[in-house]
Amino acid sequence: MNINKQFDILYNVLNQISPITFITWQESKKYFSTKSLNKGDHLFLMEDKVTDFYFLIKGLARYYYLNEDGKEFNKSFAEKQGHLISSISSVSHGLPSPFSVEILSEFITLHISYKNILILCEKNIEWNNLLLRIYENLVIKKEKREASFLLLDAKQRYEIFLEDYSMISNIVHDYHIASYLGITNVSLSRIRKEMKLT
Repeated sequence: MNINKQFDILYNVLNQISPITFITWQESKKYFSTKSLNKGDHLFLMEDKVTDFYFLIKGLARYYYLNEDGKEFNKSFAEKQGHLISSISSVSHGLPSPFSVEILSEFITLHISYKNILILCEKNIEWNNLLLRIYENLVIKKEKREASFLLLDAKQRYEIFLEDYSMISNIVHDYHIASYLGITNVSLSRIRKEMKLT
């Protein structure tokens, strides 16, 4: 995929989140770079200090935590074009990332340093509004995820997963889905059997 196509994809997605004039976008493109990764690679690892915002153009990735015993816990998946991948605490406060991002398929991203994002926001209200909308969407997603663990059972969480990630539900390995839901593979298999019977 050539770079112009990548920019077209990202512009269309970001413009839907918050309007950006084409002139503003053209002036902003110089701050972006493209990056391609392969399945099994990591965009960044836990404890890395992340400096960039990565916008998904093509591919699939997972965010995961790793505890002291080496057990992985999936936090989220990135599968939609324009999806922002980063560690907000790391880019904004210079802290080590609390999670890793692993690539699950052929992967292309356009990325921009957080420093340059702030420069764009200072120059143009459109970028400032866009960043605000992106942060709002991240907070809403986080609230929904927390509520699902506090208020819903495993079957209900799986039903929401199927709605939110319909494009990847048949692609992601079962153990990744189970980890995301906070259950075992056996429990996931049981839920699926129950759903087939109803």
